[in-house]
Amino acid sequence: MPESPSVKKPLFSRAGLTLLVAGSVLLCLLPISSELLIGLPIERRTSFVIMQSLLMGTGLLFLFCMVTFLGALFALLFKSVRSTALRTLLISILAMVFLYCGMVSSNVIRTKQFEALAERSRPLIAAILRFEKEHGKPPAKLDELVPGYLKEVPHTGMGAYPDYEYKVSTREPGPDHLVATWELSVPCSIGILNWDVFYYLPTEKYPEHDYGGSVEPIKNWAYVHE
Repeated sequence: MPESPSVKKPLFSRAGLTLLVAGSVLLCLLPISSELLIGLPIERRTSFVIMQSLLMGTGLLFLFCMVTFLGALFALLFKSVRSTALRTLLISILAMVFLYCGMVSSNVIRTKQFEALAERSRPLIAAILRFEKEHGKPPAKLDELVPGYLKEVPHTGMGAYPDYEYKVSTREPGPDHLVATWELSVPCSIGILNWDVFYYLPTEKYPEHDYGGSVEPIKNWAYVHE
């Protein structure tokens, strides 16, 4: 009797494919959730620790997927494990794609968060400018705005970065910006050995590089990528 043709099994069962897609979506949400978290008005240390854990987890997972991808490529050379290697290769590629999409989306969300912060900061900036106009000089510290110009010194509304920093500027005039009499800033580090800062100058003119990093204008503020 003639032999019946062998039927090739699919690489993934229906349940396995469902789990793979669901897991990939969760990987995409991992970096996104870290950026959504910074806008929540929760305790600073809790917010920062959770955010750092999510970011570190994202980085480690991406590194693991890259190593797995390279290992699976090598394993394709061996016929005995080729099917498993191909399955692993596809899983690692899908995971890296979704992680990358999540990281790109998280950058967009981060920018939107700081655009909203720039808008919330308008009353504080207006109060400083009014004080400077009426007194001929900016306040030495934000507390001087209370109660004549503000009911209280506001917070940023971002759990991970709740406080403004203010200083009377000692900047020298440069080729890319005018002399600023004061500076408002929000330190917004995203990890160890990172000193990103979001800052405002009343001239609203910013250099291409400042604070040791590249400057990205956001609204009438600037974000320094350290």
